[in-house]
Amino acid sequence: MTRSRRARPFVLLATIVAIVAMAAAPASAKDAKTELSKKVIVGGAALAASPDVGSSADPAIGKTAPTLTGQGFDGKKVTIGGPGKPRAVIFLSHSCPHCQAEVPRIVKLAKQGKLDSIEVDTITTNTSTDLPNYPPSKWLAREQWPFKKVLADDAKLRGFFAYGGEAFPYFVLLDTQGKVVLRATGEIAPKSIAQAAKNLAAGKSVFPSN
Repeated sequence: MTRSRRARPFVLLATIVAIVAMAAAPASAKDAKTELSKKVIVGGAALAASPDVGSSADPAIGKTAPTLTGQGFDGKKVTIGGPGKPRAVIFLSHSCPHCQAEVPRIVKLAKQGKLDSIEVDTITTNTSTDLPNYPPSKWLAREQWPFKKVLADDAKLRGFFAYGGEAFPYFVLLDTQGKVVLRATGEIAPKSIAQAAKNLAAGKSVFPSN
């Protein structure tokens, strides 16, 4: 079973609201065909988990995020990370009620073109046949998840932990050099996500105090 705990409050911009509700902590995962990568290969140093996730004091900010290489739901190779277009890396668990609430909001933003200026990469994690709403591939298809790059984490959650994850949903914003701009957990208001995407694409600080 998954456990829940409150997500840490954080600020994306002066207009950004605090994380609402709660974030679900990881549970054990079991092998499940293409719903899991055989093994996610982590390139580079892992990001430390931190009580300061969601704040400008997060020690991961400015660090280069590791690259993750594994499989998509179709079994083909997927790599996430590295330099390129500004991006949001989103970690989702099929059994997490907060992920289930957040996904439709993100889908709506994408349909409105609010996320066109950045790349959105997805990592499905904490995957297990023992947990509700399995499998994640059918869940995201049902929700019409529009983002093509989806990496299935492995049974040891190597991708999630390499990014310093502790709870879901988990967001990591990366700049054009693949460096961390912000990490956050929990449900985020759509207007906050849209504003963060706009500022990330423009190379602006997401912290009003900076």
